[in-house]
Amino acid sequence: MQTVEVQRLSFIHQLGTTFHSYPGAHGMRLSHALGVSHLAGLMGKRLLEFLGLSGEEREELLNLLQAAGMLHDVGHTPWSHTLEPLFIEIHGKDHMDLVAGIIQGKENLKIRGAGKIPAVLERHGVNAGDVADLIRGNYTGPRYLQQSIFGEVDADTLDYLQRDFYFTGVAFGHIEIDRIMSTMAVHDDSLVFLSKGHAAIRDFLFARLQMYSTVYLHRKTRIADMMLLSAARRSVLELGEIDDFHVMTDDELLSFLMTKSSDPWVREIAWRLKYRQKLFKQVFRVDADKLDDSTLYFLNSINAVGGTPAKKSILLGKEIAKRAEVDRRLVLVDMPLEAVKVSEERFAKSDITYLDEKGRILPMEGIDPGFAEYLAKARPNRNHLTVCCCPSVTVKVERACREMFNIAAMPLFTANDLLDR
Repeated sequence: MQTVEVQRLSFIHQLGTTFHSYPGAHGMRLSHALGVSHLAGLMGKRLLEFLGLSGEEREELLNLLQAAGMLHDVGHTPWSHTLEPLFIEIHGKDHMDLVAGIIQGKENLKIRGAGKIPAVLERHGVNAGDVADLIRGNYTGPRYLQQSIFGEVDADTLDYLQRDFYFTGVAFGHIEIDRIMSTMAVHDDSLVFLSKGHAAIRDFLFARLQMYSTVYLHRKTRIADMMLLSAARRSVLELGEIDDFHVMTDDELLSFLMTKSSDPWVREIAWRLKYRQKLFKQVFRVDADKLDDSTLYFLNSINAVGGTPAKKSILLGKEIAKRAEVDRRLVLVDMPLEAVKVSEERFAKSDITYLDEKGRILPMEGIDPGFAEYLAKARPNRNHLTVCCCPSVTVKVERACREMFNIAAMPLFTANDLLDR
């Protein structure tokens, strides 16, 4: 824990810009790392006890789990997941790959005192390669160890949900962690749950879905995220003002953008974010639950462009600004469902299995088919696409969005449009 990489997490908000929507959301990532390490140790004790492992082997595996929990976020970008898309855009990989490199001594954050993690792990008899593999989901050892760190019900998710419930103060979200852990078991080297613990698992999964739809993808939070990402992209990518932005802390990055950027627009956006002044407003959205023919055509026209969601968003934003006859930087397009894929891969898979009283292994469909069907159809956000803009141009931008949405006989972008960009 006494390394600069871990201590840096004391200055990175666990919930990014969420405090714009929930004023209490000021917890930092170091406390989350400590919590994950603690829960990983408790999960390990339960599972190893179930298997009857003891002695030196037990202690080695527990140390491995706790190390992975403590270090899983040491390469996080400033402002947490808000600026993760920018890191991916620049490096072609996510922060987990950077974390793996830091742990194994292959990457360095280039800040004073960095680079000591491999030696610390070696001193405590923990294999750095195993820790890195657990964090990246590539561990080849017992599968239940991998699932404890990165699985559908893991130490990371159990901690951040409980922690984020507390700091945001939301009314829902009670998770019976003790009940969940007490019903953990191992079958064929995999983590399973005793069927009697299904109610607690169901509450956990529902709470996770609710936190995404209500907190993590809150409309105001997404607007603040987009404003910060847009300003950082301008400064880092287009102007080349910051080398290795990902080593900065939240305050370092925002202060640079507000006081040192050569672009007045970047300084203005950073000022608005820091002091919550004149934040952009949502003027248009495409709801996930209203996919009629016009909506599908609109989405298909955007998807036909190809490229990453970020590129599609930028292209659509430019087109809207052009039609509205406003500065393109005053219009931002968001695809919330794509954002989930960056920050939470676990929505894309469901591998929870149960051990019933007869010794049978059953999927969730076999325990609770109704809830399994609900999960398969549920989405963590109600919007496929949203458009927000500077308050001074809302009328023009909303009108342009409506005009584009109502087009039904011609594509949104011509071949020449794409070549011009």
